[in-house]
Amino acid sequence: MPLNMRFRFSPTKDGLVKVLGPLETEIMQIIWQDERSTVKKVHRKLSQHRDIAYTTVMNTMTRLAKKGVLESIREDQAYLYRPRQSRETFIHGVVGHVLERLLVQFTGPTQAVLNDYAGRYPDGHEKITGLLDEISRRRSAGNPSLHEEQQS
Repeated sequence: MPLNMRFRFSPTKDGLVKVLGPLETEIMQIIWQDERSTVKKVHRKLSQHRDIAYTTVMNTMTRLAKKGVLESIREDQAYLYRPRQSRETFIHGVVGHVLERLLVQFTGPTQAVLNDYAGRYPDGHEKITGLLDEISRRRSAGNPSLHEEQQS
């Protein structure tokens, strides 16, 4: 994943809160929608439905920039923030990272769960086959991260 972040993975949470905190997720939803924003504008939107300090929003956005999720650009006397990736690209990267780690570190159990999934759902077999085809395609294209981690 091309981010500078080590994220936690909370499988019981919904949506992006699985990998970002609740406030980080709310902030990212606003910025993905607006494409770019300042702390002041994000704070104003969040304040419409929750009591939140400006400094809390500022610190969270700064942390998201340090993680590589946001990019900050100095514009006049304020920082303008924009996402480094689209929402879809971010989700794709997170899912890819989680699956890769599971397949590398827990190969047997991951395969067993995928096999169970394939049998439980009507389109499960097609989804798993598609996933395995994609992995095979990436391997043959020379995805270095997958090869390197399997060799270690």
